[in-house]
Amino acid sequence: MPDNTALGYCESSIVNHKGFTLIEIVTTLVIIGALSVIAAVRFTGTSTISVRGAADMIQADIRYAQEVAMAEHTAKSVNFSTGSSVYTFSPASGMDPLGELPSGVSISNDFTVTFNTLGEPTSGGGGSVNISADGQIKTVSVTNYTGKVSIN
Repeated sequence: MPDNTALGYCESSIVNHKGFTLIEIVTTLVIIGALSVIAAVRFTGTSTISVRGAADMIQADIRYAQEVAMAEHTAKSVNFSTGSSVYTFSPASGMDPLGELPSGVSISNDFTVTFNTLGEPTSGGGGSVNISADGQIKTVSVTNYTGKVSIN
């Protein structure tokens, strides 16, 4: 049998190393991370996530209406009705988003915002729409003159 000591190692030192490989550590961290996400969703509840997601969707859809008004050189409105889980665009087109909120999320007040060809809110500017689910409330506001859409 050849002598491996000339190469700088011997068989007994390789076999006796104890510890964790990088793959084992990374795998463990990934599993812990996945379990943490699952636990966070369980403890925070899905209504918080649904309301925030719905607010993000409304914000994006109001911005969509503003951009369409500027691109097509025509007024575009978004209409919200109390107690509904659906909002509409006017004038309607086949390209408009569906405007359907997640299950259990509803609109808490009547609100309509209309944008002119410059993207300015001609009505509804300075106003807001409230959405709620299981006691969680989010407010989506449209700033007067600029049309900036924010979530509170």
